[in-house]
Amino acid sequence: MLTLRRALRYMAAHWALQLAALAFALIVTASGFVWPFFTKYLIDKVMWPQHGTAEQRLHWLNLLTMVALGTSVLGSLAAIGRSWLFALAGERAAADMRRDLFDHVHRLPMAALDRRRTGGVMSVVQSDVDALQGLYSSTLVDILTNLLTATAAAAIMVVQSPKLAAIGLPVPILFAVALSRFGPALRTAGRQTRDETERVQNVLQESVSGAREVRAFGRAGDEGERFMASVHRLIGARVRMAALGAANGSVTGIIATVGMMLTMVVGARMAIRGEITAGNVVMTLNVLEMLFGPASSFVNLFSQVAAAIGAADRVFEFLDAPSEPQPDRPRLAPPCASGVEFRGVGFRYDVAEPEVLHDVSLAVTAGEVAALVGPSGSGKTTLVSLLPRLYDVTEGALLIDGVDVRDVPPWALRELIAVVPQEPFLFATTVRANIAFGKSGATEADVEEAARAANAHEFIMAMPQGYETEVGERGTRLSVGQKQRLAIARAILRDPRVLILDEATSAQDSESERLVQEAMGRLMRGRTCFVIAHRLATVRRADRIVVLESGRVVECGTHHDLLQGKGLYARLHGLQFADDEANADSAAAEAAPLG
Repeated sequence: MLTLRRALRYMAAHWALQLAALAFALIVTASGFVWPFFTKYLIDKVMWPQHGTAEQRLHWLNLLTMVALGTSVLGSLAAIGRSWLFALAGERAAADMRRDLFDHVHRLPMAALDRRRTGGVMSVVQSDVDALQGLYSSTLVDILTNLLTATAAAAIMVVQSPKLAAIGLPVPILFAVALSRFGPALRTAGRQTRDETERVQNVLQESVSGAREVRAFGRAGDEGERFMASVHRLIGARVRMAALGAANGSVTGIIATVGMMLTMVVGARMAIRGEITAGNVVMTLNVLEMLFGPASSFVNLFSQVAAAIGAADRVFEFLDAPSEPQPDRPRLAPPCASGVEFRGVGFRYDVAEPEVLHDVSLAVTAGEVAALVGPSGSGKTTLVSLLPRLYDVTEGALLIDGVDVRDVPPWALRELIAVVPQEPFLFATTVRANIAFGKSGATEADVEEAARAANAHEFIMAMPQGYETEVGERGTRLSVGQKQRLAIARAILRDPRVLILDEATSAQDSESERLVQEAMGRLMRGRTCFVIAHRLATVRRADRIVVLESGRVVECGTHHDLLQGKGLYARLHGLQFADDEANADSAAAEAAPLG
C-alpha cells in the first residue's frame, strides 16, 4: 500500500482536473439509472390502461421520452469530459514520473548504469510508467465509476423491494467469485501467451538481423524449423487461453441467467399477488443487470492494480538508487592551468570485484601531453574515466590543480574536460546539433568555426543539406573519419582545459587519418592531454609515455628513454613494428608480377 500511495502522489499535483472529472463521473453514473426508471414508469404510467386516460398516458410517454433522450445525451457528453479529464491528469502524472526518471538516469553513477542493461532502463521509463499511466487514466476511473454504480444500484433495489434485493444482490457476488476462481488460470495462460509471443518475435528478429549469416551458411531451413517450433508453442498457449476464456464465460453466464430468472419469477409472483407493480419488477431486473458490470470490473481491476503496483515497485526501486555523490562543501574547479595528479589511486568497479587499478601515482603538468600505452585490459580507459568522475577512485586521490575532484561538483568539473572517444557517439539529429552538443548556447558561427578547425567543414558542405543534414542513428550516414572529425569539432567548441583522446585512426584510410591527425593537433594545442594510444607510432611526440600493465604504472618516460630501457614498452614497440614490416612485405609480394 505504501508503494500505491507513493504512486498516487503523482496524481495529487493535478487535483483540480480530478475534481472536475469526479463531477462528470457523478453525472455519468446518474444518467445510467435513467433507463431502469424509464422502463418502470413506461409500464406503470403508460402501458397500463387503468393508470389514466389515453391523453394522460400519452403525456407521460412524451415526458419520459424527452427526459430519457436528454439524460442520455448529457451522460454521453459527461462521459467524454470524464475520460478526457482523467486521461489528461493521467498523462501529466506519467509525464512527471518520466521526467523524474530521465533526470535520475543522468544523476546515477556510471557504475550503477553499467550494471543495468539499456533495455532494462528503457523498460522502466516506458513499459512500467505505461502500466502506471493506465492506473492513473483508466483504472482509477473504472474503480470510481463502478463503486458509484454498485452503491446506487444496491440502494435502489433495497428501497424498491427488500425481498427482491435479498434474492438478487447475492447473484453479482457469486458472479464475481466465479470470475475470480478463473482469474489465476487466465493470468497464467495470458503470461504464457505473452512469453511465447516474445520468443517468436526474438527468433524472427534474430533471423532477420542475421539474414546475411543465415544465407552464407545455408541455414534457412534450420532457422525455419526453429521459428515454426516457437510458433507452435504460441498456438498451444493461445488455444489454452481461448478454452479457459470460453469456460469462464459459460460458468458466469449460467450464474447470471439463473440469478436473473429466479429474481424475475419471484417478482412476477409478487406482482400477481399485488405486492409490487410490474414496473418495479422490471426496474429491479434492470438495476440488477447493471451490477454485473461492476462485479466483473472489480475482479479485473484487482489484477490491474496488482500489475500497476508491481510496475511502481520497479519505478521507485530505480528512483531510490543513490545519485552521484555530491561534495559536502563544493569548490568550483580552477578556471585555468589544470595540472592533473593521480596520488596512490586504486579502483575497483564493485566491492566484490578485484582491483582494476593499483597504487597509480602520476603527475601531469598543465599543457603536457601524456600518452597511455599498454596491453588490452591494462587499465588505460579506466584511468582516464576517473578524470570526469564517471567513476570515483576507491583508494588514494585524484587532484586537478591540487584540488580533489571529489570536492568539485561534477557539472563544474566536467566543464573543464572534453573526451574524443575511439567510437564517437552521434545523436540521430543534424550535423549542426551534434557539434553544438559540445557547448550550450553555441551560435552557428561558433559551430562552423569549430568544424573548420576539425577539418570537417568541406565534407559537411558537400552533404545535401550541409549543416542541417541528418546523420542517422549513431551517425550511420557518415564514415568513420567523418564521425571522428565531428567529435573533434564538438571538443574544440567546448574549449576544454583537459582533453582525453582515445586514438581512432587505425580503421581509416590514409587521407582520413591525415585530416583527423591535423584536427587533433589543433585541438591538443595548449591543453593538458591524455592520449590512449593503440598504435605506438602516434605517441613519439608525447611529452611523456605512461606504460600500464595489469592496472599498474610499470614505466614512464619519453619514447627514446623507454626504448633504451628495454622494458615492456620496448617489447610492445618491437612486436608492433615487426607486424607492420611483415604486413608491408606481404603487400609487396602480392603486388609483385608473377613469373
